[in-house]
Amino acid sequence: MAGCESFLLSKRFVFAENRHVFMNDSTLDPPGSIVVIGTTELGIEAALYGRFLGYDVTLVGGADAWADRPDADGMVRRIGPTFRRDWFDRHWLDGRELAECWDLASPMLPDRSLSSLAFNAIAAQRGDEIPAALPVTIGEWIQDGLLAVTRSDLLRGRVWPNVMVTSVETVDVVEEPDEEAEADDELDGSIPPDYLLQYQNVGEADDNAPESQQCECVIVAGLPESARGFSKPAADEYWFELTEPETNDAEEMLREGRRQIAAIYSQLMGREELDLYRPLRG
Repeated sequence: MAGCESFLLSKRFVFAENRHVFMNDSTLDPPGSIVVIGTTELGIEAALYGRFLGYDVTLVGGADAWADRPDADGMVRRIGPTFRRDWFDRHWLDGRELAECWDLASPMLPDRSLSSLAFNAIAAQRGDEIPAALPVTIGEWIQDGLLAVTRSDLLRGRVWPNVMVTSVETVDVVEEPDEEAEADDELDGSIPPDYLLQYQNVGEADDNAPESQQCECVIVAGLPESARGFSKPAADEYWFELTEPETNDAEEMLREGRRQIAAIYSQLMGREELDLYRPLRG
């Protein structure tokens, strides 16, 4: 796979030949708290994957990097690709305006534009209704696919596209004295700090969005560094950033992102072979 042989994720994974190698022993059991920064296509997928495993996941826009979407309400404007210095900007728009491409065929086959987890989440939400038509255009993929995932039962009330992250710092974890916990501390060493994220709403305020949030793990997905209003703290043991492969194939780009997501959660779960995308064998 040209250009995709090796990727580094926050000093913790090295990807080689489509497999990942554990870089340390840090784990986080469900329902540990995770904030995914970036309501991009892979940010939505990372949040959904965590919810399937039982994590307490919040998904925020993170940085105002999105171009205005044609004929879209405020909720869609910051859902999916930013179309600014991302894969879709470099390889698909090719200098064209987004408005003239909104109704064009997407660069992925309809049945490969979303993961099996995303299709399952949408199907569960629809119940016994007639299955939804597969997204054909880029606009349908965003509105009928990605947005529908954020409104599924697993993510409803956990997605705040209009919340921007203004700063991230680490805070010490204070726990109530507990004999069992003290015994674990003696074996495991000191407890890693949590992350404290400060938020600011832009545009229409998201319902129930707080001004700040404390979490145990952060995943950054698809936000260009130049658009960010925050920096990675020095303590990055539970800080992950998804990287974009250098490929001209949209489906391969999405597959590689999902491989990285699966690797992150297999690390957190302490189960190297965990992969929710792998077909079940009866």
